[in-house]
Amino acid sequence: MIAGGPIFQLCWVVEDLAAACERFTTRYGVGEWFTIPDVHFGPEVAELRGAPADYTISVALGYAGGQQLELIEPRGGPSLYAEHLDRLGPGLHHAAWVPADYDAALAEAAAAGIEVVARGRFDGVGMEFAYLDGGPIGSHIELMRLSREMKAMFDHLIPEGFTNPWQ
Repeated sequence: MIAGGPIFQLCWVVEDLAAACERFTTRYGVGEWFTIPDVHFGPEVAELRGAPADYTISVALGYAGGQQLELIEPRGGPSLYAEHLDRLGPGLHHAAWVPADYDAALAEAAAAGIEVVARGRFDGVGMEFAYLDGGPIGSHIELMRLSREMKAMFDHLIPEGFTNPWQ
């Protein structure tokens, strides 16, 4: 099994991050957003279809109950997010899991013939990610490797009264 257990995150690609945050707050009860504007992924840390990538996105993370939601607004450069927006418009981009063994999950995906279409890392914060091809459904599966510090930061964002479902 490439990924199992609870879904860690659901992500939507959006055209306007501020407007999307407002809609998700009103419709789905997201109480607070942690936003990171203009995150740059350069060719030394990101790739798209096996080639170095260079793009910028703005990100918002929030919780609807105990479920982490992510909103991504492409800001420049070719990326999987910009492709999704161009091809399908705003909408669900991926479901993410944090496998117990990230490397083994990627190896299992490769053995099953599933292409890694994009990957990257946040240097200094302890996070790596890889997007598996979703095929004709349009959405992708993201696998994440999180450092203890990143897990603690995400746990801190979970609203009071809810527990971390993916531990």
